Amino acid sequence: MTAIAIISSERYSGKSSLAVGLALELRDRGLSVGYMKPVGSYPIKVDDKRVDEDAYFVKEALGLTDSLSDMTPFFLTWETLKRYMRKRPGNPRATVKRCYERLSTGKDIMLLEGAHNFIHGRILGLSSLELSGLLDAGLLLLDTFDEDLTTDRILSAGDYFGDIFLGVVLNWVPERRRSFVENQLSRFLEEQGISLFGSLPTDRVLRSISVNDLAEALDGQIICAPGEREELVESMMVGAMGQEQALRLFRERSNKVVVTGGDRPDIQLAALQTPTKSLILTGGRRPTPQVIGQAEEMRVPIILVNHDTATTAEMVEAAMGRQKVHGPEKIDRIRGFIREHLDLDALLAKAEDSEPR
Repeated sequence: MTAIAIISSERYSGKSSLAVGLALELRDRGLSVGYMKPVGSYPIKVDDKRVDEDAYFVKEALGLTDSLSDMTPFFLTWETLKRYMRKRPGNPRATVKRCYERLSTGKDIMLLEGAHNFIHGRILGLSSLELSGLLDAGLLLLDTFDEDLTTDRILSAGDYFGDIFLGVVLNWVPERRRSFVENQLSRFLEEQGISLFGSLPTDRVLRSISVNDLAEALDGQIICAPGEREELVESMMVGAMGQEQALRLFRERSNKVVVTGGDRPDIQLAALQTPTKSLILTGGRRPTPQVIGQAEEMRVPIILVNHDTATTAEMVEAAMGRQKVHGPEKIDRIRGFIREHLDLDALLAKAEDSEPR
């Protein structure tokens, strides 16, 4: 059996998205694919049980029947970190090994999702390097393209992991840098003995978040146009200026969410005159009947939150940074990018060659 661990040097790199896309493509080749995220970071409640948000999404997207407690046996949050410092939770490595054996039974390929970065999980003996040794998994780096840091991060990963390093997939590569990545960078890495299996382009749809997910992240209430809660938001603007200036600026972006005070009907109405997916009104103040009527007519959901505008804007940025590939449109899109831009044959061959003999 082949095991591939998808790792990154920073959080929010798209590991869950890549895992889902790869699993579905591998299934189309007739392979049985399993999934595991040994160290979770984003606990949510499902049926009164604490589960990892990413693992829950992958399980649902792939229709897996495995136990979520097997998929993610441990969490590393601020609270659990302090707890583990006081008392180690038994033998984490043995627990992960047992869970993995159950999940991998009958599977051709296991996809493992790493934690925040290379070292996250070290307190439990479950960092990327340690997991690779424990589960005989090759390590695939998913790196969010950065003009200044990407090359050094890849080279450092190659030095650090050595023979268990399969290579790299780049994510969010802007169009203006595609030629550089596919030609100069690819040749350079090959000369260093590192495989670049592909590069996925920057995509506004994949970076978007639904109005409903945004409302949940803000602990907000959708007070109108609830039928549009699955509309996708691609960017945010903060309305803290005069009405004329706001109208001019709001026209420059489409598919946006506008964050403004609940006491600014002038800004709210200006936003509704431009391509806006949602309004977020801060301070817990309900809008005027005129604003609600206009939003209902334009089918623009209004999210009411109790936070101030600055705090809300920070929370929106964080939520959009953690966007997930939920929904069939996003999943189909990532699969299309994988088919078009990723050399899956080369990745599988490299992973199979790295298996222990």
